Amino acid sequence: MYAIQQHRFAILIALLISIGVMVRLSPLLDEQRMVYSISEDGYLMMTIARNMALGSGMSTSDGTILTNGTQPLATALWTIGYWVMNGDKIKGIMWVILMQFIISSLAAVLLWQGSKKILQQHPTAGTISALAAATWYASPIITRHTMNGLETGLYALCLIGVAMIFSLTVHCWSMRRCVGLGMLLGVTFWARNDAVFFIFAVCVTHLLLGPLDFNQLKQRFLQVLVIGATSVVVASPWLINNLLNFGSLMPISGHSQSLNIEFADNFWKMPPIIIEYLLAFSPIPYKTQTWMIVICTLMVFAVFGLFAHLWPRFNMIQRRLVMLVSIYSLCLVCFYGFYFGAGHFTSRYLFPTTPFLVLLWASIIVFVWQHKYLTKLRPIKPVFVLLFISIVVGLHIRSYQSGYLLAYTSSHRFIQLVEWVKKNVDTEVWIAGTQTGTLGYFYDRTINLDGKVNPEALKARNERQISQYVLKKNIQYIVDWALIMKFWPTDKPLIQENFELIVFEPQKGYFGLAVLRRKGISHSSPAPSPPISF
Repeated sequence: MYAIQQHRFAILIALLISIGVMVRLSPLLDEQRMVYSISEDGYLMMTIARNMALGSGMSTSDGTILTNGTQPLATALWTIGYWVMNGDKIKGIMWVILMQFIISSLAAVLLWQGSKKILQQHPTAGTISALAAATWYASPIITRHTMNGLETGLYALCLIGVAMIFSLTVHCWSMRRCVGLGMLLGVTFWARNDAVFFIFAVCVTHLLLGPLDFNQLKQRFLQVLVIGATSVVVASPWLINNLLNFGSLMPISGHSQSLNIEFADNFWKMPPIIIEYLLAFSPIPYKTQTWMIVICTLMVFAVFGLFAHLWPRFNMIQRRLVMLVSIYSLCLVCFYGFYFGAGHFTSRYLFPTTPFLVLLWASIIVFVWQHKYLTKLRPIKPVFVLLFISIVVGLHIRSYQSGYLLAYTSSHRFIQLVEWVKKNVDTEVWIAGTQTGTLGYFYDRTINLDGKVNPEALKARNERQISQYVLKKNIQYIVDWALIMKFWPTDKPLIQENFELIVFEPQKGYFGLAVLRRKGISHSSPAPSPPISF
Protein backbone atom coordinates (compact mmCIF):
# COMPACT_ATOMS: atom_id res chain seq x y z
CA MET A 1 0.00 0.00 0.00
CA TYR A 2 2.85 2.41 0.88
CA ALA A 3 4.52 1.72 -2.47
CA ILE A 4 1.27 2.50 -4.29
CA GLN A 5 0.90 5.78 -2.40
CA GLN A 6 4.48 6.74 -3.24
CA HIS A 7 3.86 5.93 -6.89
CA ARG A 8 0.74 8.11 -6.95
CA PHE A 9 2.60 10.92 -5.23
CA ALA A 10 5.41 10.71 -7.80
CA ILE A 11 2.83 11.02 -10.58
CA LEU A 12 1.34 14.10 -8.89
CA ILE A 13 4.76 15.76 -8.63
CA ALA A 14 5.57 14.89 -12.24
CA LEU A 15 2.26 16.39 -13.40
CA LEU A 16 2.88 19.60 -11.49
CA ILE A 17 6.40 19.94 -12.88
CA SER A 18 5.13 19.28 -16.41
CA ILE A 19 2.49 21.98 -15.99
CA GLY A 20 5.13 24.45 -14.79
CA VAL A 21 7.41 23.68 -17.74
CA MET A 22 4.65 23.93 -20.36
CA VAL A 23 3.26 27.20 -18.98
CA ARG A 24 6.67 28.85 -18.89
CA LEU A 25 7.72 27.76 -22.37
CA SER A 26 4.35 28.08 -24.13
CA PRO A 27 4.89 31.73 -25.19
CA LEU A 28 7.78 30.58 -27.39
CA LEU A 29 5.33 28.66 -29.58
CA ASP A 30 3.82 31.86 -30.95
CA GLU A 31 5.68 35.11 -31.58
CA GLN A 32 2.71 37.29 -30.78
CA ARG A 33 2.00 35.54 -27.50
CA MET A 34 5.69 35.84 -26.69
CA VAL A 35 5.48 39.63 -27.02
CA TYR A 36 2.35 39.79 -24.85
CA SER A 37 3.86 37.60 -22.12
CA ILE A 38 6.16 40.39 -20.92
CA SER A 39 4.82 42.96 -18.46
CA GLU A 40 4.89 46.72 -18.97
CA ASP A 41 7.65 47.19 -16.39
CA GLY A 42 9.45 44.20 -17.82
CA TYR A 43 9.79 46.08 -21.09
CA LEU A 44 11.24 49.06 -19.20
CA MET A 45 14.00 46.82 -17.86
CA MET A 46 14.54 45.15 -21.22
CA THR A 47 14.85 48.52 -22.99
CA ILE A 48 17.62 49.49 -20.58
CA ALA A 49 19.32 46.11 -21.09
CA ARG A 50 19.17 46.49 -24.87
CA ASN A 51 20.64 49.99 -24.73
CA MET A 52 23.48 48.67 -22.57
CA ALA A 53 24.16 45.94 -25.13
CA LEU A 54 24.23 48.54 -27.91
CA GLY A 55 26.79 50.63 -26.03
CA SER A 56 24.47 53.41 -24.80
CA GLY A 57 24.88 52.57 -21.13
CA MET A 58 22.03 52.24 -18.66
CA SER A 59 19.64 54.51 -20.53
CA THR A 60 16.25 54.97 -22.17
CA SER A 61 14.83 57.15 -24.98
CA ASP A 62 17.08 55.85 -27.76
CA GLY A 63 20.09 56.01 -25.43
CA THR A 64 19.75 59.75 -24.73
CA ILE A 65 18.56 59.71 -21.08
CA LEU A 66 20.64 57.96 -18.42
CA THR A 67 18.68 56.11 -15.76
CA ASN A 68 18.97 53.89 -12.69
CA GLY A 69 15.28 52.97 -12.64
CA THR A 70 15.92 49.25 -12.80
CA GLN A 71 17.27 46.31 -10.81
CA PRO A 72 20.88 45.83 -11.94
CA LEU A 73 21.52 42.08 -11.70
CA ALA A 74 18.62 40.92 -13.88
CA THR A 75 19.26 43.83 -16.26
CA ALA A 76 22.85 42.61 -16.68
CA LEU A 77 21.63 39.08 -17.47
CA TRP A 78 19.16 40.38 -20.05
CA THR A 79 21.97 42.52 -21.54
CA ILE A 80 23.98 39.39 -22.37
CA GLY A 81 21.18 38.13 -24.62
CA TYR A 82 20.78 41.43 -26.43
CA TRP A 83 24.55 41.64 -26.94
CA VAL A 84 24.72 38.13 -28.41
CA MET A 85 21.72 38.87 -30.66
CA ASN A 86 22.96 42.31 -31.76
CA GLY A 87 20.06 44.13 -30.14
CA ASP A 88 17.31 42.24 -31.97
CA LYS A 89 14.14 43.01 -30.04
CA ILE A 90 12.18 39.82 -30.77
CA LYS A 91 15.15 37.48 -30.20
CA GLY A 92 15.86 39.45 -27.05
CA ILE A 93 12.42 38.57 -25.73
CA MET A 94 13.12 34.91 -26.47
CA TRP A 95 16.35 35.15 -24.47
CA VAL A 96 14.56 36.70 -21.49
CA ILE A 97 11.86 34.01 -21.51
CA LEU A 98 14.46 31.23 -21.63
CA MET A 99 16.51 32.82 -18.86
CA GLN A 100 13.41 33.18 -16.67
CA PHE A 101 12.56 29.53 -17.29
CA ILE A 102 16.03 28.43 -16.19
CA ILE A 103 16.05 30.74 -13.16
CA SER A 104 12.60 29.68 -11.89
CA SER A 105 13.48 26.01 -12.43
CA LEU A 106 16.66 26.42 -10.38
CA ALA A 107 14.65 28.22 -7.68
CA ALA A 108 12.24 25.26 -7.47
CA VAL A 109 15.13 22.81 -7.16
CA LEU A 110 16.71 24.92 -4.42
CA LEU A 111 13.38 25.08 -2.58
CA TRP A 112 13.05 21.30 -2.83
CA GLN A 113 16.55 20.44 -1.64
CA GLY A 114 16.75 23.20 0.96
CA SER A 115 13.37 22.33 2.47
CA LYS A 116 14.32 18.69 2.68
CA LYS A 117 17.38 19.59 4.75
CA ILE A 118 15.44 22.05 6.90
CA LEU A 119 12.93 19.30 7.71
CA GLN A 120 15.41 16.42 7.69
CA GLN A 121 14.40 15.18 11.15
CA HIS A 122 10.74 15.00 10.11
CA PRO A 123 9.52 11.63 8.74
CA THR A 124 7.69 13.29 5.83
CA ALA A 125 10.46 15.76 4.92
CA GLY A 126 10.80 14.39 1.38
CA THR A 127 7.08 14.54 0.75
CA ILE A 128 6.64 18.07 2.07
CA SER A 129 9.65 19.50 0.23
CA ALA A 130 8.72 17.89 -3.08
CA LEU A 131 5.08 19.04 -2.82
CA ALA A 132 6.15 22.59 -1.88
CA ALA A 133 8.62 22.94 -4.74
CA ALA A 134 6.31 21.41 -7.36
CA THR A 135 3.34 23.50 -6.23
CA TRP A 136 5.40 26.71 -6.25
CA TYR A 137 6.63 25.82 -9.75
CA ALA A 138 3.16 25.06 -11.14
CA SER A 139 1.01 27.58 -9.26
CA PRO A 140 -1.00 29.76 -11.67
CA ILE A 141 -0.79 32.59 -9.14
CA ILE A 142 2.99 32.40 -8.79
CA THR A 143 4.08 31.48 -12.32
CA ARG A 144 3.19 34.80 -13.91
CA HIS A 145 5.49 36.67 -11.52
CA THR A 146 8.47 34.54 -12.53
CA MET A 147 7.90 35.12 -16.27
CA ASN A 148 7.12 38.85 -16.42
CA GLY A 149 10.43 40.13 -17.81
CA LEU A 150 11.41 41.52 -14.40
CA GLU A 151 13.78 40.47 -11.63
CA THR A 152 11.18 38.66 -9.51
CA GLY A 153 12.21 35.11 -10.41
CA LEU A 154 15.91 35.86 -9.98
CA TYR A 155 15.22 37.56 -6.65
CA ALA A 156 13.29 34.50 -5.43
CA LEU A 157 16.22 32.28 -6.44
CA CYS A 158 18.64 34.42 -4.41
CA LEU A 159 16.33 34.58 -1.39
CA ILE A 160 15.71 30.83 -1.30
CA GLY A 161 19.41 30.04 -1.58
CA VAL A 162 20.55 32.51 1.08
CA ALA A 163 17.68 31.66 3.46
CA MET A 164 18.50 27.96 3.31
CA ILE A 165 22.25 28.50 3.76
CA PHE A 166 21.66 30.85 6.69
CA SER A 167 19.13 28.58 8.41
CA LEU A 168 21.23 25.44 8.04
CA THR A 169 24.34 27.12 9.47
CA VAL A 170 23.71 26.94 13.19
CA HIS A 171 27.29 26.61 14.41
CA CYS A 172 30.79 27.29 13.07
CA TRP A 173 30.26 30.95 12.26
CA SER A 174 33.84 31.79 11.34
CA MET A 175 34.76 35.19 9.93
CA ARG A 176 35.18 33.55 6.54
CA ARG A 177 31.65 32.21 6.66
CA CYS A 178 30.30 35.60 7.75
CA VAL A 179 32.05 37.30 4.85
CA GLY A 180 30.69 34.68 2.45
CA LEU A 181 27.13 35.19 3.67
CA GLY A 182 27.57 38.95 3.45
CA MET A 183 28.71 38.62 -0.15
CA LEU A 184 25.64 36.53 -1.01
CA LEU A 185 23.42 39.11 0.66
CA GLY A 186 25.11 41.84 -1.37
CA VAL A 187 24.40 39.93 -4.57
CA THR A 188 20.80 39.53 -3.45
CA PHE A 189 20.64 43.31 -3.03
CA TRP A 190 21.81 43.66 -6.65
CA ALA A 191 18.91 41.39 -7.62
CA ARG A 192 16.41 43.70 -5.93
CA ASN A 193 17.10 46.66 -3.71
CA ASP A 194 14.44 45.89 -1.09
CA ALA A 195 16.74 43.02 -0.08
CA VAL A 196 17.88 45.58 2.49
CA PHE A 197 14.96 44.26 4.56
CA PHE A 198 16.17 40.70 4.08
CA ILE A 199 19.69 41.70 5.17
CA PHE A 200 18.16 43.34 8.26
CA ALA A 201 16.14 40.18 9.00
CA VAL A 202 19.24 37.97 8.68
CA CYS A 203 21.21 40.17 11.08
CA VAL A 204 18.44 40.41 13.68
CA THR A 205 17.70 36.67 13.54
CA HIS A 206 21.36 35.74 13.94
CA LEU A 207 21.79 38.18 16.81
CA LEU A 208 18.73 37.11 18.80
CA LEU A 209 18.70 33.33 18.29
CA GLY A 210 21.27 31.77 20.55
CA PRO A 211 22.57 31.92 24.10
CA LEU A 212 22.05 35.36 25.64
CA ASP A 213 25.10 35.42 27.89
CA PHE A 214 27.34 38.44 27.30
CA ASN A 215 30.25 36.68 25.56
CA GLN A 216 28.04 34.75 23.14
CA LEU A 217 25.96 37.84 22.40
CA LYS A 218 29.10 39.90 21.82
CA GLN A 219 30.47 37.28 19.42
CA ARG A 220 27.23 37.18 17.42
CA PHE A 221 27.14 40.99 17.36
CA LEU A 222 30.61 41.07 15.78
CA GLN A 223 29.51 38.43 13.27
CA VAL A 224 26.46 40.51 12.38
CA LEU A 225 28.67 43.55 11.85
CA VAL A 226 30.86 41.57 9.45
CA ILE A 227 27.84 40.18 7.57
CA GLY A 228 26.20 43.58 7.26
CA ALA A 229 29.39 45.46 6.38
CA THR A 230 30.31 42.92 3.69
CA SER A 231 26.85 43.17 2.11
CA VAL A 232 27.22 46.96 2.02
CA VAL A 233 30.65 46.69 0.38
CA VAL A 234 29.27 44.39 -2.32
CA ALA A 235 26.28 46.68 -2.87
CA SER A 236 28.32 49.90 -2.74
CA PRO A 237 29.07 50.29 -6.49
CA TRP A 238 25.36 50.49 -7.21
CA LEU A 239 24.68 52.71 -4.21
CA ILE A 240 27.52 55.09 -5.12
CA ASN A 241 26.27 55.27 -8.71
CA ASN A 242 22.78 56.15 -7.48
CA LEU A 243 24.02 58.79 -5.04
CA LEU A 244 26.54 60.51 -7.32
CA ASN A 245 24.61 60.43 -10.58
CA PHE A 246 21.01 60.61 -9.39
CA GLY A 247 21.19 62.22 -5.96
CA SER A 248 19.71 59.40 -3.87
CA LEU A 249 20.53 55.86 -2.75
CA MET A 250 17.06 54.73 -3.89
CA PRO A 251 16.61 54.30 -7.67
CA ILE A 252 14.37 56.86 -9.35
CA SER A 253 11.75 54.17 -9.98
CA GLY A 254 11.21 53.92 -6.23
CA HIS A 255 10.91 57.68 -5.85
CA SER A 256 8.43 57.81 -8.72
CA GLN A 257 6.23 55.15 -7.17
CA SER A 258 6.31 56.97 -3.82
CA LEU A 259 5.03 60.31 -5.11
CA ASN A 260 1.57 61.44 -4.02
CA ILE A 261 0.98 58.51 -1.69
CA GLU A 262 -1.31 58.44 1.31
CA PHE A 263 -0.07 56.86 4.52
CA ALA A 264 -1.13 53.19 4.85
CA ASP A 265 -2.96 53.35 1.51
CA ASN A 266 -1.83 49.83 0.57
CA PHE A 267 -1.95 48.19 3.98
CA TRP A 268 -5.49 46.86 3.66
CA LYS A 269 -4.50 45.04 0.47
CA MET A 270 -1.87 42.92 2.19
CA PRO A 271 -3.85 40.20 4.06
CA PRO A 272 -5.74 38.84 0.99
CA ILE A 273 -2.52 38.69 -1.04
CA ILE A 274 -0.68 36.85 1.74
CA ILE A 275 -3.47 34.30 2.08
CA GLU A 276 -3.68 33.89 -1.69
CA TYR A 277 0.03 33.09 -1.76
CA LEU A 278 -0.38 30.74 1.20
CA LEU A 279 -3.09 28.79 -0.63
CA ALA A 280 -0.79 28.74 -3.68
CA PHE A 281 -3.34 27.57 -6.26
CA SER A 282 -6.61 29.21 -5.22
CA PRO A 283 -7.17 32.90 -6.12
CA ILE A 284 -8.88 34.97 -3.43
CA PRO A 285 -12.06 36.62 -4.76
CA TYR A 286 -13.42 39.99 -3.59
CA LYS A 287 -10.01 41.14 -2.33
CA THR A 288 -11.23 44.71 -1.83
CA GLN A 289 -14.35 43.78 0.15
CA THR A 290 -14.15 44.56 3.85
CA TRP A 291 -15.48 41.18 4.93
CA MET A 292 -12.81 39.37 2.86
CA ILE A 293 -10.07 41.59 4.26
CA VAL A 294 -11.25 40.77 7.79
CA ILE A 295 -11.34 37.02 7.08
CA CYS A 296 -7.86 37.07 5.55
CA THR A 297 -6.51 39.16 8.43
CA LEU A 298 -7.83 36.61 10.91
CA MET A 299 -6.20 33.85 8.87
CA VAL A 300 -2.87 35.70 8.98
CA PHE A 301 -3.13 35.95 12.77
CA ALA A 302 -3.99 32.25 12.86
CA VAL A 303 -0.76 31.47 11.00
CA PHE A 304 1.26 33.45 13.54
CA GLY A 305 -0.61 31.67 16.31
CA LEU A 306 0.29 28.32 14.74
CA PHE A 307 3.96 29.28 14.67
CA ALA A 308 3.78 30.40 18.31
CA HIS A 309 2.21 27.07 19.28
CA LEU A 310 4.77 25.02 17.35
CA TRP A 311 7.80 27.12 18.32
CA PRO A 312 8.87 24.82 21.23
CA ARG A 313 8.84 21.85 18.82
CA PHE A 314 11.03 23.51 16.22
CA ASN A 315 14.74 22.74 16.21
CA MET A 316 17.24 25.58 15.86
CA ILE A 317 17.43 25.26 12.06
CA GLN A 318 13.67 25.59 11.71
CA ARG A 319 13.53 28.45 14.20
CA ARG A 320 16.11 30.37 12.20
CA LEU A 321 14.07 30.03 9.01
CA VAL A 322 10.75 30.88 10.68
CA MET A 323 12.14 33.94 12.44
CA LEU A 324 14.02 35.13 9.35
CA VAL A 325 10.98 34.88 7.09
CA SER A 326 8.66 36.41 9.69
CA ILE A 327 10.84 39.50 10.20
CA TYR A 328 11.43 39.91 6.48
CA SER A 329 7.72 39.54 5.66
CA LEU A 330 6.78 42.04 8.37
CA CYS A 331 9.27 44.55 6.90
CA LEU A 332 7.78 44.14 3.42
CA VAL A 333 4.23 44.54 4.69
CA CYS A 334 5.08 47.66 6.71
CA PHE A 335 7.14 49.36 4.00
CA TYR A 336 4.89 48.66 1.02
CA GLY A 337 1.73 48.89 3.08
CA PHE A 338 2.41 52.18 4.85
CA TYR A 339 5.05 54.10 2.91
CA PHE A 340 4.87 53.12 -0.75
CA GLY A 341 2.55 53.76 -3.65
CA ALA A 342 1.65 51.71 -6.74
CA GLY A 343 -0.96 49.60 -4.98
CA HIS A 344 -1.60 47.64 -8.19
CA PHE A 345 1.90 46.14 -7.76
CA THR A 346 1.35 44.99 -4.19
CA SER A 347 1.22 41.32 -5.17
CA ARG A 348 4.59 41.68 -6.90
CA TYR A 349 6.13 43.36 -3.87
CA LEU A 350 5.04 40.48 -1.61
CA PHE A 351 6.03 37.80 -4.11
CA PRO A 352 9.35 37.03 -2.35
CA THR A 353 7.38 35.45 0.50
CA THR A 354 5.83 32.83 -1.78
CA PRO A 355 8.45 30.03 -1.50
CA PHE A 356 8.16 30.03 2.27
CA LEU A 357 4.37 30.39 2.37
CA VAL A 358 4.04 27.47 -0.05
CA LEU A 359 6.36 25.43 2.19
CA LEU A 360 3.98 26.11 5.08
CA TRP A 361 1.01 25.16 2.89
CA ALA A 362 2.64 21.86 1.90
CA SER A 363 3.44 21.06 5.54
CA ILE A 364 -0.19 21.61 6.56
CA ILE A 365 -1.53 19.58 3.63
CA VAL A 366 0.75 16.60 4.35
CA PHE A 367 -0.07 16.71 8.06
CA VAL A 368 -3.82 16.76 7.40
CA TRP A 369 -3.54 14.15 4.63
CA GLN A 370 -1.80 11.63 6.90
CA HIS A 371 -3.83 12.33 10.04
CA LYS A 372 -5.20 9.20 11.65
CA TYR A 373 -8.75 10.60 11.76
CA LEU A 374 -8.82 10.75 7.96
CA THR A 375 -8.06 7.08 7.37
CA LYS A 376 -11.72 6.47 6.52
CA LEU A 377 -11.38 8.91 3.60
CA ARG A 378 -8.57 6.91 2.00
CA PRO A 379 -10.76 5.52 -0.84
CA ILE A 380 -11.75 9.03 -2.00
CA LYS A 381 -8.39 10.76 -1.49
CA PRO A 382 -7.53 10.40 -5.20
CA VAL A 383 -10.62 12.50 -5.93
CA PHE A 384 -9.11 15.40 -3.97
CA VAL A 385 -5.83 15.02 -5.85
CA LEU A 386 -7.68 15.05 -9.16
CA LEU A 387 -9.63 18.12 -8.07
CA PHE A 388 -6.38 19.87 -7.12
CA ILE A 389 -4.79 19.14 -10.51
CA SER A 390 -8.00 20.17 -12.29
CA ILE A 391 -8.03 23.55 -10.53
CA VAL A 392 -4.38 24.21 -11.39
CA VAL A 393 -4.85 23.22 -15.02
CA GLY A 394 -8.16 25.08 -15.28
CA LEU A 395 -6.69 28.32 -13.99
CA HIS A 396 -3.78 28.04 -16.42
CA ILE A 397 -6.15 27.35 -19.31
CA ARG A 398 -8.27 30.35 -18.38
CA SER A 399 -5.17 32.52 -18.25
CA TYR A 400 -3.96 31.14 -21.59
CA GLN A 401 -7.30 31.68 -23.28
CA SER A 402 -7.61 35.25 -22.01
CA GLY A 403 -4.07 35.92 -23.19
CA TYR A 404 -4.80 34.31 -26.55
CA LEU A 405 -7.86 36.47 -27.10
CA LEU A 406 -5.90 39.50 -25.98
CA ALA A 407 -3.08 38.78 -28.39
CA TYR A 408 -5.30 38.47 -31.44
CA THR A 409 -7.36 41.59 -30.94
CA SER A 410 -6.40 45.25 -30.93
CA SER A 411 -7.62 45.67 -27.37
CA HIS A 412 -4.33 45.09 -25.55
CA ARG A 413 -3.90 48.01 -23.19
CA PHE A 414 -0.22 48.60 -23.99
CA ILE A 415 0.32 47.26 -27.51
CA GLN A 416 -2.49 49.45 -28.84
CA LEU A 417 -0.27 52.46 -28.11
CA VAL A 418 2.54 50.89 -30.10
CA GLU A 419 0.24 50.02 -33.00
CA TRP A 420 -1.04 53.59 -33.32
CA VAL A 421 2.47 55.08 -33.21
CA LYS A 422 3.84 52.61 -35.73
CA LYS A 423 1.03 53.44 -38.15
CA ASN A 424 1.02 57.22 -37.75
CA VAL A 425 4.41 58.49 -36.56
CA ASP A 426 7.71 58.65 -38.42
CA THR A 427 10.72 56.98 -36.77
CA GLU A 428 12.53 60.33 -36.34
CA VAL A 429 9.73 61.95 -34.33
CA TRP A 430 9.87 62.17 -30.54
CA ILE A 431 6.82 61.07 -28.56
CA ALA A 432 6.05 60.85 -24.85
CA GLY A 433 3.68 59.24 -22.37
CA THR A 434 3.40 57.88 -18.86
CA GLN A 435 2.86 54.26 -19.94
CA THR A 436 6.11 53.85 -21.87
CA GLY A 437 7.37 50.35 -21.09
CA THR A 438 5.99 48.50 -24.11
CA LEU A 439 5.82 51.67 -26.20
CA GLY A 440 9.44 52.64 -25.48
CA TYR A 441 10.68 49.15 -26.24
CA PHE A 442 9.17 49.01 -29.71
CA TYR A 443 9.53 52.72 -30.52
CA ASP A 444 12.96 54.00 -29.54
CA ARG A 445 12.26 57.73 -29.50
CA THR A 446 9.92 57.61 -26.54
CA ILE A 447 10.28 59.84 -23.49
CA ASN A 448 8.93 58.61 -20.17
CA LEU A 449 6.87 61.20 -18.26
CA ASP A 450 6.05 59.47 -14.98
CA GLY A 451 9.71 59.54 -13.88
CA LYS A 452 10.01 55.81 -13.33
CA VAL A 453 13.01 55.60 -15.69
CA ASN A 454 13.49 59.28 -16.51
CA PRO A 455 15.24 61.45 -13.86
CA GLU A 456 14.42 64.61 -15.82
CA ALA A 457 10.69 63.87 -15.70
CA LEU A 458 10.89 62.87 -12.03
CA LYS A 459 12.47 66.22 -11.19
CA ALA A 460 9.81 68.00 -13.26
CA ARG A 461 7.06 66.13 -11.41
CA ASN A 462 8.56 67.04 -8.03
CA GLU A 463 8.70 70.69 -9.05
CA ARG A 464 5.26 70.55 -10.69
CA GLN A 465 6.86 71.54 -13.96
CA ILE A 466 5.89 68.57 -16.15
CA SER A 467 4.13 70.77 -18.71
CA GLN A 468 7.22 72.96 -19.05
CA TYR A 469 9.35 69.84 -19.42
CA VAL A 470 7.16 68.54 -22.24
CA LEU A 471 7.42 71.87 -24.07
CA LYS A 472 11.18 72.05 -23.51
CA LYS A 473 11.76 68.63 -25.09
CA ASN A 474 11.18 68.15 -28.78
CA ILE A 475 8.03 66.12 -28.14
CA GLN A 476 5.53 66.06 -31.00
CA TYR A 477 3.00 63.56 -29.68
CA ILE A 478 1.79 62.44 -26.26
CA VAL A 479 0.34 58.95 -26.52
CA ASP A 480 -1.32 57.31 -23.54
CA TRP A 481 -4.46 55.72 -22.15
CA ALA A 482 -7.66 57.72 -22.49
CA LEU A 483 -8.20 57.14 -18.77
CA ILE A 484 -5.06 59.20 -18.07
CA MET A 485 -5.10 61.58 -21.01
CA LYS A 486 -8.58 62.97 -20.48
CA PHE A 487 -7.21 65.11 -17.65
CA TRP A 488 -4.16 66.46 -19.48
CA PRO A 489 -5.67 69.37 -21.50
CA THR A 490 -7.77 70.66 -18.60
CA ASP A 491 -5.32 70.14 -15.74
CA LYS A 492 -2.31 71.48 -17.65
CA PRO A 493 -3.11 74.78 -19.40
CA LEU A 494 0.28 74.91 -21.15
CA ILE A 495 -0.44 71.55 -22.73
CA GLN A 496 -3.90 72.74 -23.78
CA GLU A 497 -2.37 75.82 -25.34
CA ASN A 498 0.32 73.97 -27.31
CA PHE A 499 -1.24 70.57 -28.06
CA GLU A 500 -4.47 69.40 -29.66
CA LEU A 501 -6.37 66.21 -28.95
CA ILE A 502 -6.50 64.19 -32.19
CA VAL A 503 -7.48 60.75 -30.88
CA PHE A 504 -9.77 59.96 -27.97
CA GLU A 505 -11.17 56.43 -27.90
CA PRO A 506 -12.12 55.60 -24.30
CA GLN A 507 -13.64 52.28 -25.32
CA LYS A 508 -10.56 51.04 -27.17
CA GLY A 509 -8.60 48.48 -25.22
CA TYR A 510 -8.68 48.17 -21.46
CA PHE A 511 -8.18 51.84 -20.59
CA GLY A 512 -8.76 53.38 -24.00
CA LEU A 513 -6.44 55.28 -26.32
CA ALA A 514 -5.78 59.01 -26.60
CA VAL A 515 -3.24 61.09 -28.52
CA LEU A 516 -2.21 64.74 -28.17
CA ARG A 517 -0.33 66.35 -31.06
CA ARG A 518 1.75 69.50 -30.86
CA LYS A 519 0.01 72.30 -32.72
CA GLY A 520 1.52 73.36 -36.01
CA ILE A 521 2.36 69.84 -37.21
CA SER A 522 1.07 69.00 -40.64
CA HIS A 523 -2.20 67.11 -40.53
CA SER A 524 -1.09 64.85 -43.33
CA SER A 525 0.14 61.52 -42.10
CA PRO A 526 3.93 61.09 -42.21
CA ALA A 527 5.62 58.13 -43.80
CA PRO A 528 4.68 55.34 -41.42
CA SER A 529 7.24 53.23 -39.62
CA PRO A 530 7.65 49.59 -40.58
CA PRO A 531 4.91 47.52 -38.93
CA ILE A 532 5.76 45.92 -35.62
CA SER A 533 7.03 42.38 -36.17
CA PHE A 534 5.40 39.55 -34.25
